[in-house]
Amino acid sequence: MYRPTTIALFAADVALLLLIIRLPLSRRFDDSDRGAGRIVTLPPIRRPSVARALAFLLVGAAVSVLIVALRHPQLDQAYRALVADTLSAADSDSRLTAMYANSLPPLVPAAVVGYLVTMALVLPATIGRRLVILAHAPVFVAMSVLTEVFTALLGAAAGLPLGPVPLLALVLQTTLGYLLVYRLAFTSYRLPGLTPLPNLRRGDWQDNLVLACCLVATLSLVGGLALALIEQVGDHPLAQFLVLASLRFAVTDVTYALLGLVRLCTTRRPRLGPERPALNVIIPAYNEAAGIEQLLRSIDRAAEAYGGPVHVVMCDDGSTDDTRALAEAAVAGYRHATGVVIQGAHAGKAKALNLALERCTADYVYRVDADCALDADAFVHTMPIFLSDPRVGTVGLLTLPKEPYSTWIDRMRAMEQLFTYGYSLACVSTVDGVPCIPGTFCGFRRAPVAELGGFVHGMFGEDAEFTCALARLGWRAVLDPRGVSYEDVPATVGQLRVQRFRWGLGNMMTFARFTPFGQGAPGPRFWFQLPRAAGGKLVYPIHFFVLILTVMYGVLHPGTQHNVARFVVVFVLAQLPALLPRLCVILYYRRWRLLLWAPLFIAFAFLKRFFQLESLLACGTRPVRLPAAIRALLPAPAREPGTR
Repeated sequence: MYRPTTIALFAADVALLLLIIRLPLSRRFDDSDRGAGRIVTLPPIRRPSVARALAFLLVGAAVSVLIVALRHPQLDQAYRALVADTLSAADSDSRLTAMYANSLPPLVPAAVVGYLVTMALVLPATIGRRLVILAHAPVFVAMSVLTEVFTALLGAAAGLPLGPVPLLALVLQTTLGYLLVYRLAFTSYRLPGLTPLPNLRRGDWQDNLVLACCLVATLSLVGGLALALIEQVGDHPLAQFLVLASLRFAVTDVTYALLGLVRLCTTRRPRLGPERPALNVIIPAYNEAAGIEQLLRSIDRAAEAYGGPVHVVMCDDGSTDDTRALAEAAVAGYRHATGVVIQGAHAGKAKALNLALERCTADYVYRVDADCALDADAFVHTMPIFLSDPRVGTVGLLTLPKEPYSTWIDRMRAMEQLFTYGYSLACVSTVDGVPCIPGTFCGFRRAPVAELGGFVHGMFGEDAEFTCALARLGWRAVLDPRGVSYEDVPATVGQLRVQRFRWGLGNMMTFARFTPFGQGAPGPRFWFQLPRAAGGKLVYPIHFFVLILTVMYGVLHPGTQHNVARFVVVFVLAQLPALLPRLCVILYYRRWRLLLWAPLFIAFAFLKRFFQLESLLACGTRPVRLPAAIRALLPAPAREPGTR
């Protein structure tokens, strides 16, 4: 029987802990960014460090082993006792307390606590900041315990069998873990300030409704699959968690598939009619002699296919090679387009783009990176999208590596881009959920960009910031995979490291600048895609702790339902639903030879996560400042004699 007083206290505890997590997500406290408007001014970013990332992994492994192997006290037993005591205080049913508490391995709280302890030890920060990071651990343990109790009481009140209840608890714990890591990042790192742009979006309810319906259908399908897998492999909670973790990508993949069906049934692909508006192409270039001629020739071919006026403005951003001379010769040989090469001062890509943008006069502008080449139909496929829908502000294409492929990285990147630009982002653009139209090819309307103030300077990921900024002003983004933009791909692991390090910082900065918790969530781009894609990368290191803890639990506490071999089989089988759409996309685009290279994608994924970890550990950290009210109560520091 429930005790009303205990239930009221329980509810108050939940509200307080949610408030502790929720308030910092608004980022109203952070003054790290000293810039204004379209200028971001942050302290210097640390250089990437393999040693620091390896130290994180080694310390994390040691912390995980300690959590599982510690005997006095045995941490998992202490956690279960805490859950049992809290549950018995709210419900007098001792059988429920014993059954539920004994069925719970604290894998999620152990993984989050291990992550926090390791981050506090390895992240370059002041002593105060390290202590604040550690303080997140008891907060999450308290949240986790209350989640366990809530799901137990809910299951008992609804008459649910015990089996699905821990699964629900794991889902809720994982969600809270994401929120806590977002809080940790926003309070610990020096990040760009919140965008000053007002939210001018209107009419997002239809997009929100469509995506919400797809998510409900997806959760029903994937949840049914998870229960079926659990029934086959056993109902041990660790097996349940492995199935849940393995199917996390299937949730988004199935959602994309449903959005793709909606797109297929409701969206008409516009065709280019007799109208051929003038357009400009802007190109920032720095030491791009190797590929600038190929790009400029491809633009001339695209201008021929388009049939309208095309004028190119290339900004040479202080190149020290033959980029400018080669570009001028290529532009002089144009037959279907016109162009000019202007000089920049090597002040960065954003300023080069803004210099070129100032020379534009057409209503439609295309931004293309200098290491790319365009498909002949690039303008033919994208201009009708602008003309058919006045709400569209930005348009992108399918991006692929330049052919022929010569390295394994070329092929891995092709597999990655086919799925991302050829499937997932194309599907999510149905509900205006594309968070970034990449700089490899981005068409936009000039008038709103002039109102915006051009491209942001001083942060990584200017293309993602640009896409989200236009969305705040009410403009939609569309990705059409019918055309292709080809780009240079890192040829070595070292070059891949530099690229992913930069992208990792850019993702985190964009998520912080447009956080839906403090800036509102106008449309799926902000409440679904940014937290899932950009913010989700902050959570990648926790997956390492989950795997280590699972293996250690299977080694130190083996049983028929939870041994290492069984976990490996379950994990591999649960990956198949997530692999299926990727294989289908490769086949759809007739890139069958890529399937032979598919086993290497595991190594590619590991490298991406390792470089993402490097970017997390390189971001500058904030000092700990006491609130003004507390500082006012403290005695003023003593002045030296003779000072005024």
